[in-house]
Amino acid sequence: MRVADKLLISYAFCAFTVFIGIVYKSYTSRPDFLSVNDQPIVYAHGITFFEGGYDAFQELHTIDLHPLGFHTMRSSISSINDTEIFKKAYAVYFFNDSLFSAKIIDKDDDYTSDQEPDLTESHLIEYSQKEFFQIIFQDKELFCYSSMLTDSVQCVKLIT
Repeated sequence: MRVADKLLISYAFCAFTVFIGIVYKSYTSRPDFLSVNDQPIVYAHGITFFEGGYDAFQELHTIDLHPLGFHTMRSSISSINDTEIFKKAYAVYFFNDSLFSAKIIDKDDDYTSDQEPDLTESHLIEYSQKEFFQIIFQDKELFCYSSMLTDSVQCVKLIT
């Protein structure tokens, strides 16, 4: 029984060490604008082109920072010419200063994949999975990233 106890303690110690390493790496890899504010609000607008047209949109994101590095981003998205607003929540994790991931964890019930003109976003709404992004520029107010799935580029601006 003593060997089993020592083995369990060793596994627990290793798991704890790995967990502390992940949290430390996540904390030190946050973008500059996240280290300035406790609950930053960022804004973006853009155009998604698709076969047969385009969709102009605007987004507001509030990022709830968690001390262990597991952040939640709450988003409000609307078409520029549309009064309907859709809400989504993402789990966000920063791996280093050039890579982060996001996964949809909650969304409005009436926000369906049929309403999303972007094929990739439509697929992610229907079949949620982690999406990876490469950080291409960041400073205290601006954060630009590229989706590794679609090669699309988006920049968000800090407004608080």
